[in-house]
Amino acid sequence: MIYIEQPPFLPWLGFCEALIGCTTVALYDTVQYTERGWQNRNRIKTSHGETWVTVPVTRRHGQLLRETRIAEHFNPASMLKTLRLAYARTPHLEEALQVLAPPLSAGHRWLVDLNLDLVTHLAVALGAQTTLRLTSEMPHPGTADKSERLVQICAHAQEAQLWAGEGTRQYLDPAALAEHGITVVWNEFAARHPRYAQAWPQQGFMPGLSVVDAACAVGWAGLAVMLRASFTAYRTTAPQGEPR
Repeated sequence: MIYIEQPPFLPWLGFCEALIGCTTVALYDTVQYTERGWQNRNRIKTSHGETWVTVPVTRRHGQLLRETRIAEHFNPASMLKTLRLAYARTPHLEEALQVLAPPLSAGHRWLVDLNLDLVTHLAVALGAQTTLRLTSEMPHPGTADKSERLVQICAHAQEAQLWAGEGTRQYLDPAALAEHGITVVWNEFAARHPRYAQAWPQQGFMPGLSVVDAACAVGWAGLAVMLRASFTAYRTTAPQGEPR
């Protein structure tokens, strides 16, 4: 089973579950960079509520994700200080940062390189056996049809099941994929987002934050157990794709 997503920065738990549950995760870096998306920023929880941690990038019109350069003024030390302050009271802060600090501080010049490094470290920390692939390393005939491009990615990865996020319902045509022998499985993660002892509990539980939040709360091993249990329980009843 394959999961396809633009390479995210410090991703949410839905992406991390895919790392654990899917045999292939394809990072779609051959699409246009989206400003104010999830490729160079994500949310954490602080004493003042949700806030963004952002990697500044240099931008030009029409650039692809793989062409997006990290701005020279990016300060990893400042970002790590922000994470330390936000999660100073959590039991697994140091354990979390042992995994995240090396890729953040590696001096990457390109956003995709940073995100791939982060995701690779996450996969190892979670004990994931998935194969990570960049779409820029796959044959690209230049088709503008999104469903056809997904078919090509699945075929290149030799996968016949697509673990599809709810956001893809807007454009993904399961019938078109089925014609090529590919089954769509909707993961619907937001509705079953796991709960845990989050930092700053007086603010209430906030779902959808960066993996940093959960890793600091329960540790990498605890997070892996939680996500694997969630995936296993849901996978047996996950809805199959239907034609639009």
